[in-house]
Amino acid sequence: MIEHMKEFILEIGKDFLYMGNEYHVHVGGEIRRLDLLFYHRGLRCLVDVELKAGDFQPEFVGKLDMYLEAIDREIRREGENPSVGIILCPSADKC
Repeated sequence: MIEHMKEFILEIGKDFLYMGNEYHVHVGGEIRRLDLLFYHRGLRCLVDVELKAGDFQPEFVGKLDMYLEAIDREIRREGENPSVGIILCPSADKC
């Protein structure tokens, strides 16, 4: 699934540059693995894409926020914009 999503994202926008899957960052003293990490040339920022197999859960947002903080602390370079995150899951709350 990760490989298919990587190819899909690279095809929807030529400004996306693939950096890796299961990319390691340190969160709370532990190593966490980001599902897919890209750099977007136009936005000048890193983009974390998290893939979820189940329905959307609000705690996914908190986890993504922790990942984005780690990305900005460890990977983002001077002059780049803050990182953004995308959560992809089969369904979402439509309310």
